[in-house]
Amino acid sequence: SRVQHVMHDELSQAMARYRAIGAGAVVLNIHTGEVVAMVSLPDYDPNNPYNALEKDRLNRMSAGAYEMGSTFKAFTTAMALDSGKVNMNSKFDARRPIQIARFTINDFHGKKRILSVPEVFIYSSNIGSAKEADVVGVEGHREFLHRIGLLTKMETELPEVAKPTEPKEWKKLHSITIAFGHGVSTTPLQTAVAAAALMNGGNLIAPTFLPRTREEAENLAVRAVKPETSDMMRYLFRLNVEKGSGKRAEVPGFIVGGKTGTAEKVVNGRYS
Repeated sequence: SRVQHVMHDELSQAMARYRAIGAGAVVLNIHTGEVVAMVSLPDYDPNNPYNALEKDRLNRMSAGAYEMGSTFKAFTTAMALDSGKVNMNSKFDARRPIQIARFTINDFHGKKRILSVPEVFIYSSNIGSAKEADVVGVEGHREFLHRIGLLTKMETELPEVAKPTEPKEWKKLHSITIAFGHGVSTTPLQTAVAAAALMNGGNLIAPTFLPRTREEAENLAVRAVKPETSDMMRYLFRLNVEKGSGKRAEVPGFIVGGKTGTAEKVVNGRYS
């Protein structure tokens, strides 16, 4: 309840600071899948729920499906490393944009040079991520996102769970844009659960809002990536806070790691 209270407080302040229409967060125990805290704002007073059914008051953590933007690059890099076709020393040419069909894939803060795998991650390169996905191939990419639980409807004790969306038929263009988080939508809770599998040694553990022992969790766990892939992803998450786009997440006394992301909103059927 203390974690829940603090998180609610922080999100309320962030919503006011950024004049946001909504906010959400979840804290998970990566070894048991227990949801320690989960907040979705705006919420309502259960003692006086007169505004509970307003459309902005849904639980966006489990019932809202969003394009996850660059946070998805964590899964693209993990997939490439886990495939065995890419290692930490692999290089990707990000000197020029990718032209495919009538689209141009560019980098937001481009380095315009050849990047190593850690650099693709910490500079959040769209071009590098697209090329990582290309090494794995369209079918392998789709299989991986299903394996790590991002594209199947999540089972939890909550009734309100949104079904993720993906293209009916994946083509190379889909795989390239999905590599950096556009073209599929999933719930924030699922994204956190999948990220936990990248951190805990490679086990996908369904989330729960009830107590669960580590032993019970191990019986439910499904192998999503190899243990050594998880080791590399922990290293990359930490590196991103030390040297990359996540420097502002550093907290004294804690070993913080992560992946930043900016999504584009769909307004009237177009990206804004």
